[in-house]
Amino acid sequence: MERRKFIKSGCSFCLLGAAGMLLPMLESCGTAQKTTVFKTQANGNRVEVPLSLFATSKLQLVRAKGQYYDIAVQQHEDKTYSALLLRCTHMDNQLNVQGSGYHCSLHGSEFDTSGNVRKGPAEQPLKKYPVTIENDKLVISI
Repeated sequence: MERRKFIKSGCSFCLLGAAGMLLPMLESCGTAQKTTVFKTQANGNRVEVPLSLFATSKLQLVRAKGQYYDIAVQQHEDKTYSALLLRCTHMDNQLNVQGSGYHCSLHGSEFDTSGNVRKGPAEQPLKKYPVTIENDKLVISI
C-alpha cells in the first residue's frame, strides 16, 4: 500500500471512531424541545403572565428580569396552573424542556412535569411556586 493511501485510510478510521464516541453525547441535543421564553418584569415577589399565552401551548417558560432561572408554567386539563423553578436540585444548573419533563445537561438528572425526580443524581423535587389568577393574568409568587 502506498504511504499516502495508508495515511488517508488511517485518518478516516480515526475520524469515524471519534465520531462514534461523540454521537451518544450529542444525542440529548436533538431531543430538547424548542420552547419560546416569555420575558417579563418581577414586581417585588410577583411575576405576571397573560393567560392568553396558553392559547398556543399548555407549557410556557417565563423569565423574570433579574432572575437567573426560568420558570415552567403549565396549564392542566382542569384549567389549573402550576409553576416550577427550572433549577436542578443537584448542582443548581438551568434545566431544559425535554420530552415530558425537564433535563439537566450538567449531570443528567431528569424531572417529570410535576417536578419529581425521575433520574438522579438529583434527589429533591423542583421548587414549586404558588399561582393565582387575577383578571386576565396568572400571578406567580416567587
